[in-house]
Amino acid sequence: MSGVKSRKASMTDYIIVLATVTIWGASFASTKYALAQAEPSLILLMRFFFAVPVLAVGCHFEGTLRLPSREELPSLLFMGFQGIFFHQGIQAVAMKTAGAGNSNWMMVASPALVAVLGWIFLKEKITRTGAAGLLLAAAGVALVLARGTVNGTAESSSFGSVGDYIMLFSVLNWAVFLIISRKYLRASLPPAFSIFWELVFAFFFALAASLAVGTHFSLIAAFSLQTWLSIIFLGALSSGLAYLFWYKALSVFPVAKLVIFQFLQPIAGMVISYLLIGERYTLWLAAGAVMIICGICLVNKR
Repeated sequence: MSGVKSRKASMTDYIIVLATVTIWGASFASTKYALAQAEPSLILLMRFFFAVPVLAVGCHFEGTLRLPSREELPSLLFMGFQGIFFHQGIQAVAMKTAGAGNSNWMMVASPALVAVLGWIFLKEKITRTGAAGLLLAAAGVALVLARGTVNGTAESSSFGSVGDYIMLFSVLNWAVFLIISRKYLRASLPPAFSIFWELVFAFFFALAASLAVGTHFSLIAAFSLQTWLSIIFLGALSSGLAYLFWYKALSVFPVAKLVIFQFLQPIAGMVISYLLIGERYTLWLAAGAVMIICGICLVNKR
């Protein structure tokens, strides 16, 4: 995206970006809710199934609904596998036992890990201020995970479950993906076109994985209305509409401003996790959250 914005942001633009971070904030709780009736592989497959038509409509309005070229195909296949299928797949597995609130804050801290990997592999410089921010963000994550959630009020409410460690691996995977994307992948792909084909390929990866692990597709017949709503939310909204909204926001807001909006994502996620799955939090989470936000701001400071 160009750094020059075409127009001043309107109230509708603010509503769109707030809706986006709220949707993404709710995705972990929605996944955890759907896992009460469905296997991770089935949720992932159905999530992509409901996302693809929404993104096809986005491509249509963007004027990019076409087959990828031979040159575009490798990038789209890779992004569909690591950035979508593998990333969301391990998150779905993690949410069997991980806390939804903790998971949101772990993902928000991922820019700090990207900065570390960029320093190691891309020789990008980190200032003393940035290094202090990395340490502060890391300490904030540790505090959120260790003390942020009340023990015993919800399944997997404190850190230490297998799911929590898988979620940490998910954050690492996402950071690695962003580093690879920055160095090797094409930046010229149209946004809706790119995410549409990534989701299409992710769907087929998920289908192959579902068949390989022996997913029980018969479970679909027993889904409650709430489970259906959770899965449709994950697909049509979280993996579909929210991406279209985000790319629209990128055409209006500076990236630095959107980073600030993303700090609202885990706050929305905590509220929804409290209401939907009964997670409870402590004041330590608020302290850790402030540390994470301040740390990321220091990392991004120029």
